[in-house]
Amino acid sequence: MIDKRMSVVDTIKDIAENHQSYLKTELPIIKALAYKILKVHYEDCKDELILVHRAYGKVENEIELSLVKKQMIVLPLIWDFEKKPSESLRKQIIEAIDDVEEDNKKLIEAFKDLEKVTNNYTMPPSGCPTYDMTYKKMETLQEEVLKYIDTERELYNLFK
Repeated sequence: MIDKRMSVVDTIKDIAENHQSYLKTELPIIKALAYKILKVHYEDCKDELILVHRAYGKVENEIELSLVKKQMIVLPLIWDFEKKPSESLRKQIIEAIDDVEEDNKKLIEAFKDLEKVTNNYTMPPSGCPTYDMTYKKMETLQEEVLKYIDTERELYNLFK
């Protein structure tokens, strides 16, 4: 949530420094863990883990696409608007936000699929500590991404 005391610039910095850096760190870790449990538990959990591997891949792809659009288009436009507001920039921001919102819908659906194939991030009885940690990290990723989508939406609402 945007703190009323935080400026738009502070919110952008928070998104860039905290959320985006978290994603850059965690995505490869989760991917490596998902691959590891796929290899280790292939014999006893292959049906589930194949679905998990595919679902996580979709989540990761949607996050990466979203990050590029936000980093390269939306946040720089907002940053420029804060320095020198104009109706033209505001319109560009709204168009970019609408595009990102479509991506957010796809990302949320991808998380719902991941949640479903992991049985709400519950490991099977044959799981191990790495399996459990992988699912916990996936669940935390979902919570983190949804939290920042809400923060971004609050920021975006300032331009609508």
